[in-house]
Amino acid sequence: MSGHPQAGPMDGHGAVGFDSVSKSFGSRAVLQDISFSVAAGTTFVLLGRSGTGKSVTLKLICGLLKADSGSVIVNGVDITKLESNELAPTRRRIGFLFQSAALFDSISVGENVAFPLRRYSQKTDAEIRDQAHGILEQVGLGQEYDSMPGELSGGMRKRAGLARALAVDPSLLLVDEPSAGLDPITSIEIDELLIDIKTNHHATLVVVTHDIQSARRIADRIAFLDKGRLLAQGTPEEVEHSEQQLVRAFMKSRQGG
Repeated sequence: MSGHPQAGPMDGHGAVGFDSVSKSFGSRAVLQDISFSVAAGTTFVLLGRSGTGKSVTLKLICGLLKADSGSVIVNGVDITKLESNELAPTRRRIGFLFQSAALFDSISVGENVAFPLRRYSQKTDAEIRDQAHGILEQVGLGQEYDSMPGELSGGMRKRAGLARALAVDPSLLLVDEPSAGLDPITSIEIDELLIDIKTNHHATLVVVTHDIQSARRIADRIAFLDKGRLLAQGTPEEVEHSEQQLVRAFMKSRQGG
């Protein structure tokens, strides 16, 4: 594994594949010739220090950014070849949990969850409210439909963001720093929710974190990014025994930098 960190991009049934993807902002190369694949129904964790291109990778997967070169394949479609208006069908099956939860503060928690349903479904108001309430129940917020986002704790906001991401019934869920700003117990609870979503929703998860303990709990496979390059990828055990000293040191730390 560690001797070949950039294995073929679409081995097996890939939900996501990067094939020699590069991305720069001006003269700063953020990703350089990155290749990896994510098998459907698995959790793929991107690890690395801050500023190594992890969040940019998520934005490339959902089409918020476009690669300078290479292919980004999502559910069998190379989205680098699509125009913005052609991305909509692919995006609708992608849920995105932002680091800040990115809730609309002017509407209730329940209406945040209902928002994508009102936008994309033909259901009645009563059906949408009922579905949104059911999703909030799944993440432990069944009593919070009428609460405002500002009234929630950090962990509850993260759960609410997760509920809104689940409203589109995603085949692919992208998660940016799920444990950021949370205490250790709440972090474990969020990790358990992510594992539950993979199992019960049969979703594929791509998770960005620098939290080693979280990565070990949730990952089927880990990729380690540093300075825009993929230094290692494999199972958590394989990455822990990487030939790269930086990767081994990072994996032994309590919390990545």
